[in-house]
Amino acid sequence: MGKQSRKQFLKTCALCAAAGPVVLKGILSAQPAEPEKPKMTAYCGLNCAECPAYIATQKNDDALRAETAKKWSEMFKADIKASDVNCDGCPTDSERVFNYCRICEIRKCAREKKLATCADCPEYPCQKLNEFLAQAPEAKAALEELRKKK
Repeated sequence: MGKQSRKQFLKTCALCAAAGPVVLKGILSAQPAEPEKPKMTAYCGLNCAECPAYIATQKNDDALRAETAKKWSEMFKADIKASDVNCDGCPTDSERVFNYCRICEIRKCAREKKLATCADCPEYPCQKLNEFLAQAPEAKAALEELRKKK
């Protein structure tokens, strides 16, 4: 994947998050319904458990990896290969994290501060996070819910 500006990166992250359910709807619609998945909240508030990269990795589903890579490549005008679609979730210590998540400034900041999510940060919401949340309202709602529980 080529070098992106910070704004392009944030937009791509939000679009990946939004695209997850769209990609999965077409791919998984023929499969039997599964029980509700536990939520894995990324530092930014996204639910990793709904991401096709996470799901493909956890199921070791090469067909889902290939389909996700193809759709994301078209959506984001990037060269994403099926082998790139591996992720154990943002908050994990695993080396298997999707390429964009690996370089995410929000993830890096939260990990340096040893936070469970950005909702735990005394500087919440910072400018970095606000730029992202403007494009991912579901992530903002998740973080706000976590803050209410504190």
